[in-house]
Amino acid sequence: MAEATLNKNMIEGQIKPINGMSEELLSVFYSLDRNDFMPDAMKEMSYVEKNIILQDKRTILKPSLIAQIALSINLNANENVLILGATTGYLSAILSHLAETVIVVEENEQLLNNSENAIKKNNINNVVFVKNEIVKGYNEQSPFNAIIIEGAIQEIPINIIDQLDEGGRLFAIVQEGEICSAKLFKKNRLSISEQKLFNCTLPVLSMFIKKNSFSF
Repeated sequence: MAEATLNKNMIEGQIKPINGMSEELLSVFYSLDRNDFMPDAMKEMSYVEKNIILQDKRTILKPSLIAQIALSINLNANENVLILGATTGYLSAILSHLAETVIVVEENEQLLNNSENAIKKNNINNVVFVKNEIVKGYNEQSPFNAIIIEGAIQEIPINIIDQLDEGGRLFAIVQEGEICSAKLFKKNRLSISEQKLFNCTLPVLSMFIKKNSFSF
């Protein structure tokens, strides 16, 4: 079956049924082939509804989870977004069609290169890749309207919250006991509000395991 058909079937079966999906967001998914963003050794898994675990608990997020993140963060065309971790560049590509600028921080050189190459292949020019420790974020270009951590964490580091603009929001998947919950944190002056979105299962990123952290 042709990749274009497989990609369409993935969207129809896994993404379109998600409650609240807009035509605008769906059109972005239709405009990109997920196969372009998968590592060469994993091309046959491009359209699978499954999180793919890599080395060091890094995870290629399944298509529906990427869609839920894009839906939850609700970007506007004049906003900037920081993505912490980029296993494939697929999320970055999706958000590049919704935001003004996407900045991606990645410390794994292979993942960084693969993601950057996929973005270039798709002629996307508003995504900037930075090689840096994921846990540090990217203070030099802060504040950000939105921040997304691509992987599960145990607690929210205060240095990441500090990089949010007033009214900015952070999407994070937080481990609580045996389960992980996707949450949206919003910065309002000196306070942070927290909204639970949905449960999911994801390995915790090693750099976000209870060190230099701040819990709400």
